[in-house]
Amino acid sequence: MAFFVVILGVFSSLVARHTRRRGWPLRQTRRVCVWYLASTEWILLSAPLMHVDIQETLRRGDVAYGLGRPGVARGRDVRSGTRIRRPRDRHCWRLTAFLCAFAFTGWVPPWRAPSRPLFLFGSIAIALLTALHLAIGLVAFWIGEVTPVFWVWQKLLFVFGGLMLPIRLYPPVMQRLAALTPFPDILAGPASFVLDGEAVAARVLVVRLAMWCVATTALVQWMCRARGAR
Repeated sequence: MAFFVVILGVFSSLVARHTRRRGWPLRQTRRVCVWYLASTEWILLSAPLMHVDIQETLRRGDVAYGLGRPGVARGRDVRSGTRIRRPRDRHCWRLTAFLCAFAFTGWVPPWRAPSRPLFLFGSIAIALLTALHLAIGLVAFWIGEVTPVFWVWQKLLFVFGGLMLPIRLYPPVMQRLAALTPFPDILAGPASFVLDGEAVAARVLVVRLAMWCVATTALVQWMCRARGAR
């Protein structure tokens, strides 16, 4: 929660300073930009870091133990299996993000048709991001340490996902590169519904999210089968 206060506070101050200058590319005011960042941060922080749990489970030898004694492992699944954050944490992050945004702007986006899909698409994006974290965790079966992989993945998500600013402000080359990845559909797509008149087409976002969900599911299933074959 303190992290949210610091990030949104600094960002709010920077945007307020630049919006007073000529040539600022955003039509939106400072308060809308702060709400955009609160939305992307909510999605980003709500997805549990499953790769850490999977990596630590492998390091402890729990998987090797379970493979040798499947009957015992089946009885231990609930008590000693991989632990992730409870679903209620997602709502806690959302409440924290939007309370901080309101505290720094004194304003709430109007509850009209363009902004309503934020929670729906945001929840789908969180599920997709969680599945991608799962895929990163499964890489530990091959290389053991997945932290460097996650670092690279996270930085790409920050840049091509439009964490701080909408993708449309990027150079054309970066916009085309981002369109080839799931990153803008995870962060910038759902968060764009709080931007006045800048929301992506809901139908396009539905199709793209569904496409990446199917692709991620197939990837995770293939990795599980490949792990079992080993």
